[in-house]
Amino acid sequence: MNIVYKVHFGDRQTNFVVKVTYDDMWIAECDELGLITEAKTYDKLIERVWEIVPELYEMNLGSNPEAVKISFVQEQSYDLRMVF
Repeated sequence: MNIVYKVHFGDRQTNFVVKVTYDDMWIAECDELGLITEAKTYDKLIERVWEIVPELYEMNLGSNPEAVKISFVQEQSYDLRMVF
């Protein structure tokens, strides 16, 4: 069982879980932020997420993107498993 604790800044959520999957491209998704993006490598994906999250947070949730914390959770099926 996964327990996710959400930290709040005022009335705004600042701790988010980004689901990462691989299907010929690395894909990151977070419904709360309105995030979906992809990249060819895992490192580029993480870099891309951090590039766009501040703007998404300001547009959708709040005005202090510096307070945002992200947990990356990789999901994979048995047949598509891979090692970092």
